[in-house]
Amino acid sequence: MRPTDLLRISSRQVLRQYRKNIGVIITIIMGTAGLIIMLTMGKSIEENISNDLEIIGNATRLRIIFKHISTTRHPIDKREFKLKTIDGIKAIRGVDQVSGTVVKNGYVKLTYKNNISHFQMLGVDESFWKVHGSSAQWGTLLSTKDLQQHRTVCVLGQRAAQEIFNNLDPTGKFITIDNTLFQVAGVLDTISMPDKARYIFLPATTARDRINSVTPVNKLYIRCHSWDDVEHVMAEIPAVVKTYQPDDAIEMFLPEEILARVKAISFGVKMVVKLALIATFVLGGIGIWNIMMMAVRSRTREIGLKKAIGAEDYDILFQFLTESLMLSISATLIGFLLGWMGVTFTASILQNQPPKDLFWLSTAIGFSFSLMLGIVAGLAPAIKASKMEVVTALRYE
Repeated sequence: MRPTDLLRISSRQVLRQYRKNIGVIITIIMGTAGLIIMLTMGKSIEENISNDLEIIGNATRLRIIFKHISTTRHPIDKREFKLKTIDGIKAIRGVDQVSGTVVKNGYVKLTYKNNISHFQMLGVDESFWKVHGSSAQWGTLLSTKDLQQHRTVCVLGQRAAQEIFNNLDPTGKFITIDNTLFQVAGVLDTISMPDKARYIFLPATTARDRINSVTPVNKLYIRCHSWDDVEHVMAEIPAVVKTYQPDDAIEMFLPEEILARVKAISFGVKMVVKLALIATFVLGGIGIWNIMMMAVRSRTREIGLKKAIGAEDYDILFQFLTESLMLSISATLIGFLLGWMGVTFTASILQNQPPKDLFWLSTAIGFSFSLMLGIVAGLAPAIKASKMEVVTALRYE
C-alpha cells in the first residue's frame, strides 16, 4: 500500500469515528496545551508571583548592611557602598534589582498650610519600588528622571498622607520638608511596606542636597529573580563586596523561614502540575489503546477480507498503527493552537512578550510525546490485527 493511500484511509477512518474518539482527543488536546503553557511561561509566572505577592517577595529580597563597629573612635559611621560594588552585585546571575537607600538621623519637619508634623524620611532610587514590589495608591512613584534631575518631589506613605490630607488625594499638592518646598508625586500602597506607612520618600539625590544629617548609602536591598536564585546570590555577594571594598565586612539578612515555606509550596505546586500532565497523557494513551482494540474487534471481517485479497501482515500493521498516530497527532495539533493561545493570553496578563524559543522547544517536546503516545498505544492493537488468521477473521460475527 502506498504511503499516500495509507494516510488517506487512516485519516478518513479517524474522521468517521470522531464521536467515539472525542473524549481521547480532548484529553490529548488539554495535555498538550498544558505542557506548552507550563514549559513556555512557567518561569515568567514564577517571577511574576515573586514580584507581586508580598509573602513570596519577602522570600526573594535580601538586605545587606555593614557589620557593626565600635563608634568610640568614629562617632559617625561614614562607610558607604561604592557604585562599583553595586554594579558588581547587579551583575551576579539571578539578581533582578539592587537598591541603595539613605536615611535622615531623626525626623524631618513637614509643614502643610498651618499644620506641622514630623515623619521619618527615606531617600530612595528608582529601583527601590521594584525591589519591594510597590505600587502607588494615588499618583506615581519616584522615577529615574526625578533622581537624575534632583527634583524636589516626594512620595508619602499612606498613614502620612492620611494625617496630612485627611484621606484626600494629595497628588500635585505642595508641602514643605525641612524648609524646602516639595510637590507630592503620589502615595505608596500599604501592602508592600506596611512598616513604612508613616514615611516620606524622597529621591536619594535630592535628599542628599536638601536634607541635613543624611547618612551615606550604607544599606542595600537586593531582589532575586526567583526563590531558586536566593542561595546562589547570597553566596556570591561577599566576594563581590570584598573585591571593591576589601576593608568593609557586611551582614546579610533573609527571612529564611518564609523562603523554606515558599520553596515547599512551589515544589508541591510544580509536582501537582507535572503529575497532572503525566496523568493526562497516560489517560490519553489508554484511551487510544482502548479505541484501537475496539476497532480491531469491530473490523475483524474487514481485516479478513483484506488478507484474503492479498494484504500482507505488515499492511494491516501499518494501517492500524497509522490510524493511532493520526488520532494522536491530530489532537496534538489542536493542542498546539490552544497552547499558543494560552501562552499569548498568559503573557498579556504578565505584560511581557511570550518567549518564542521556549514555545518552539515545548512544541517539539509535545510533538515527540504525541508520536511516542500514538506508537506505544497503537502498537499492541496493530500487532493483534496483523496476526489474525484469514479464515477465523472471515467467520467472525
